[in-house]
This record gives sequence, C-alpha cells and structure tokens, in this order.
Amino acid sequence: MSFENILGQDRPKQTLNKALRSGRIPNAYLFHGQKSVGKKFTAIEVGKALNCKTLGPVNSCDKCASCIKIEKRIHPDLFIIEPKKSSPTSREAILKIDEVRELQKKLLYLPYEGKTKVAIINNAECMNPQAANSFLKTLEEPPSKTLIILIASNLYQLLPTVVSRCQGIRFHPLPTQAIKTIIRNHLESEGSETQPEEIELRSRRSMGQVVCALGTDLLEILNEREELIRLVSLVSFKRMDQVFPWTKAKSKQTEHIQLILDELTRILRDTVLIKIDPETSAVINTDLTKQLKKLSLQKSTPALLKMFETVQVTKVAIKLNANSQLALENMLISFCEAA
Repeated sequence: MSFENILGQDRPKQTLNKALRSGRIPNAYLFHGQKSVGKKFTAIEVGKALNCKTLGPVNSCDKCASCIKIEKRIHPDLFIIEPKKSSPTSREAILKIDEVRELQKKLLYLPYEGKTKVAIINNAECMNPQAANSFLKTLEEPPSKTLIILIASNLYQLLPTVVSRCQGIRFHPLPTQAIKTIIRNHLESEGSETQPEEIELRSRRSMGQVVCALGTDLLEILNEREELIRLVSLVSFKRMDQVFPWTKAKSKQTEHIQLILDELTRILRDTVLIKIDPETSAVINTDLTKQLKKLSLQKSTPALLKMFETVQVTKVAIKLNANSQLALENMLISFCEAA
C-alpha cells in the first residue's frame, strides 16, 4: 500500500494518515525540509490515496487505473509544476508567473476523472515574486475538491503570507537504514553487485539525502577527495602556486562546482571532528581516516572552522551568480589567511 512505500518520515506519515482517515484534509500543505528526503514522493502518494478506486481516500492499492496513471504522471487530475532554467547557461531555475497562471486555470474546473484534484508545486521557493503573489490568491480562495501541496527546501525563501495559508509538515533527513535500503534497491535495479563497503560509504556520505546517496560517481568523488585533502594541507601564502591552477581548472566545471564545495565541506567537517576526538564514530569519510588525522595535526581548530565557514560563503556567492573563478580564488586566499 502507498504509505508503506515511504521509507522513514514516520511523523509526516502519521500526520497524513490521521488526516486521510478523519477526512479533515486542509486546502493546502507545505512539505518542507532539506532536499531529497522524500517530500515529492510523499506528495505523489497522497495524490494516489485521494484518488485510488480501491482503498481511497485512506490509502492506495498501486494497482488500479488511477494509481497507475498517477504513478506515470498522466492522470488528468494531477498537476505538477517545477522550476525551469530560462536558458542553458542559467545557474538557477525559477517558477514563472505564466506557469502559475496556467495551473490556476486548470484548478478552476471540477475533477475530470478522480475524486480530488492534486496540485504539486515542487521547489516552491523558486517562484518569482510575481508568481508567488499571484498564487497567494488561489491559497486564499482555494478551488473546491482540490488539494494543493507546496514543496520547499528553504522555508524562509517563501512569502510569509504563503506559509501562513498552508499546513506545514516538516521532513527530516532519512535514517541510515532507510538510505541503505534505497541504495541496495537502486544498485540491484541497475544490475550492479551490492558491495557492503560501497553501501556503507554511500549511506554515510548521504547525510540522509537520497540524491547524495545515489547521484554521484563514487570513483570520481573518491579522486576528488584526495585532491581536496592535499589542497587544504598545502595551501598557504608560501604556496600560492597551488591556488590559481586549481581555481582555474575547477571554475570551468560549472555543473560540478557545488558538488566539489560540498565535498570540501565534508572533508573539513570530518577533520574538525577528528581533531576534537580522534576516535569519533561520526566521520563520514571513514576510508580516509588516516589522511584526515594527518591533516588534523597540521591545522588548528580555528583555522579549520574558518575554512568551513568560508566554503559556505563561497557556495552562496556562486549560487547568486558570482564569478566562479574569482569566488574560488577569494576562498583559497581566505584559507591562506586562516592557515
């Protein structure tokens, strides 16, 4: 049944189950929490439950025509809109007012085939101000027989008036066992051998997020980690020759810069934890413990924390369209100052 397909997220499932069983479903939900922890998947499962011809509106069978159509995203009463990049070179995707207005028109009509129209707005924080203000009118005067589900990773990027008109449900990082199950199922579906070492490494690196557990080339990341440890170890004003070649090379990898900086964040995090407690079990990169211990002896705790903070600032700057090479150069100059 549908809710059994959702791994982890026990509290959101309890809240939704209670609402479905009582029939007291709000006009709009706001599913919020970090990326890739099951918010959109859960929204789809709610849509199935509300329209299932066998078990609805309490749960779904996953077998009837309605469930199958929703699973394939071809049900006439299911609407999903997501942000899109305005051009191939755009760094950020946005939800424009035209897409929101088109959705509003569709919601004016009664359900065509099912019992309830379900409108899912993924990454709702990407609505531009005009789109958000326009959709506010729909939240204030919701159409009949319609459930609206907004999905957001950053609650504070939404208009407060939008947030106040939705029932919020917070989603947390997935537990380790759930992540391991997802990884194992994914590897088996890909025809890959399920190596316990790989599953363990992927789960520890995931930080409770599916995309981090599955969405990276593990071998490529392993090589990236070694390079980053070497960079942090060597960088100083005496070794400025390390700064510019690295930044020049990485700034060209536009689609991977954020992944590289995420990896650098994990390296610095692990190094600080090891410096505080050499026997800690909270390290993500357990296979690099020896190198990380060596790095922890070379750098002071304040220096490592300053580097960690600088990486976070750099990630935001690049996300806001700062020049990539200049941002990375400034980051490493700050590293030199901290070292």
